Amino acid sequence: MELPWKKLWDKWDLRYFIILSLSLQTLLTFVAPLRKRMSSNWIIISLWSAYLLADWAANFAVGLISNSNNNTTSGAVNNGDLEAFWATFFLVHLGGPDTITAFALEDNELWLRHLLSLVVQCLAALYIFFQTLPGNKIWIPTMLVFVAGIIKYSERTRSLYLASFGNLRESMRRVPPVYHQVVKEFHSGRATVGRFIQEGAGDARVLTELEVISEASSFFDSLKELIVNSIVTFELDDGEYLFGTIMAGDAFGIIELELNLMYEILYTKVSVVHCKSGYICRSFCFSSVVVALALFHSEEKQGFDGFDVGITYVLLLGAIVLDIIAIVMLFFSNSTIITLMSIRCRRSTSNWVKNWVKKMLNFLLAVKRRRRIADAAKPPRSCCMLMRLIGQFLHRGWSESVSQFNLINYCINKRSRWMQKLIDIFHLTNVYDRHNYVKRVSFTRELRDFIFKELRTKAWTWRHVGRAKEIYSGRGEGVLRDRGHHNLLPSVEEVEYDRSLLLWHIATELCYSTDGKSNAAACGTGNDDDNIGKYRNFSNLLSDYMLYLLVMQQQMMAAVAGDGYIRFIHTCSETKHIFQRRKSQVQQVQTRARPSIFGVNDFFCREKSEENEQIRACNTILSIDTTFNFEEDIYVKSVLFDACRLAKALRKLGEKDKWETISSVWVELLCYAASRCGEYTHVQQLNKGGELITLVWLLMVHLGLCGRYQDLGSFQPLNFNPSEEQVVATPHQIRTIK
Repeated sequence: MELPWKKLWDKWDLRYFIILSLSLQTLLTFVAPLRKRMSSNWIIISLWSAYLLADWAANFAVGLISNSNNNTTSGAVNNGDLEAFWATFFLVHLGGPDTITAFALEDNELWLRHLLSLVVQCLAALYIFFQTLPGNKIWIPTMLVFVAGIIKYSERTRSLYLASFGNLRESMRRVPPVYHQVVKEFHSGRATVGRFIQEGAGDARVLTELEVISEASSFFDSLKELIVNSIVTFELDDGEYLFGTIMAGDAFGIIELELNLMYEILYTKVSVVHCKSGYICRSFCFSSVVVALALFHSEEKQGFDGFDVGITYVLLLGAIVLDIIAIVMLFFSNSTIITLMSIRCRRSTSNWVKNWVKKMLNFLLAVKRRRRIADAAKPPRSCCMLMRLIGQFLHRGWSESVSQFNLINYCINKRSRWMQKLIDIFHLTNVYDRHNYVKRVSFTRELRDFIFKELRTKAWTWRHVGRAKEIYSGRGEGVLRDRGHHNLLPSVEEVEYDRSLLLWHIATELCYSTDGKSNAAACGTGNDDDNIGKYRNFSNLLSDYMLYLLVMQQQMMAAVAGDGYIRFIHTCSETKHIFQRRKSQVQQVQTRARPSIFGVNDFFCREKSEENEQIRACNTILSIDTTFNFEEDIYVKSVLFDACRLAKALRKLGEKDKWETISSVWVELLCYAASRCGEYTHVQQLNKGGELITLVWLLMVHLGLCGRYQDLGSFQPLNFNPSEEQVVATPHQIRTIK
């Protein structure tokens, strides 16, 4: 006897998977664009689940149809015709939405697997269709959707192929420049640099929206070549003058658009859709589904199950709605604006076409405004606030937030014993730490301007003074020397990068939590206290961000991390031991002392009420005796002792000098890591909301400060005639290959 639940499953299993597949396609269409603007783990997990389930659900449903195409469990005579029609829709679903082709960069390398799946699924759909002949009453709509499905799946496969690393590298091959071209570009570059130095001190010019998009588009091909071949080209070199004369908001806007275009190439169908053949194919697919809907609606439904007819209408209307949404997204994308700009610039374009393109550009720029962080002179009206915030979120190029991870906070908030056992059993340490100890703060306009000013000053110094080696390999030495703090140089010169980062992180936190200042950011009144507050907050934010990269983003810091994670673990262990010992001492004193107005118990109660736990922890660390010198043991790599000494040395400086020094050192530490992180690793973060270090890296490239190309900083051609003057080329006036 057949069980009731089995009967129910046999009758409705295929219908369940049809609804599931269509729902997953809708979810991918709307959620996929959010991952470049948000770094939420919930968004990433839900998108990852939908991405994997979408292909599985479609493939499984085709298998169900193939096994049951002769089974009329629903009682409908022509049920096989509808199932053959449904099978073609699963081909459309396997093609996926335009907003996502690959979840991660590694998926692009699997394009050959998708090509094989395309062939297999097409054969399966044809097999199901041929079994319904010659009595199939809806064979014309079926074939129309079948062709649309082949085109959709082919678009996805070709997008994966074009975004694969090998194909990107092959497409970026260029003919090496001959000698006279190098010399010509070099002299042109020297003239540009001269203008950069002379005009850099003047008022920065403001770019229009159209100019920002145009500049980003002109640099984009060079960015692709830099990522796949690690080559600095003349086009990127031209950015040194541009980025030296524009405002920070425009500079970061250009970088965001470049990275956004790179995201679209690597993770979406933009490279396939934004071309003549892509427009034709998309128009044909949409028209085919519309015609199929019209033909199916006009067809006599006698013999079809009523519910199955409703399912078919849902599939047809769902495909049309998703295509309309894709067309709207395509129309308002940056690639459309770039395409219209190229049409407008062609000499062969007629005047009426240019006027039409100009109107379209003005419309798109009015609707799709690039978000500038608090650059507007006037605040928006309250009635427009909600729409403005929604528009800012939908059009921003990255998450515009910075992750924070603090060592002292990590040591204070220890896990419970049962939680630690659970984490150890399932190896969930990294997942738990990300959820409980990592927070995100907004990337403010003040911090953006500060970083841009620091980097532009370094570029100016490199061009004007010629301190190339110091700029490229700087980890804070230049800042400390310029300010005369030679006693602090051992903390950056004589130690590895990861050790230096931990030293300055702990020292920054000790100074930040114990200087008695308010944690509020300065509001722009212009006095010294406000400036000190800004630098203080910049230092704390960059400090926690760099520790987050060292501990939570080890793949990005692999080139400079060294034993960083081991040092972090050992330092945390020693810090927790000191806190535990301090707690035991306090408990012993409390038990021995008698309660009184001036007693010890009252002192500790008063201390507990007036100071938070973070401040008490920092004061405990500062109470360590640092009069003795200890060398790092081969097995014990804690930096807590040296960090305490560094903090005490920094506390002796004046408030303004201290925080300006610390903030500038952190910018150099950030730049050092950014320039040594692999280009491919940078673009891997674009599908997770992006990282500040990636924007800093690209800004350094445009300003000529990328340390990866420092080896040719002192390059000189062989001079066989000492009487002739030699021409020295910098790494940014010649083509440099890693």
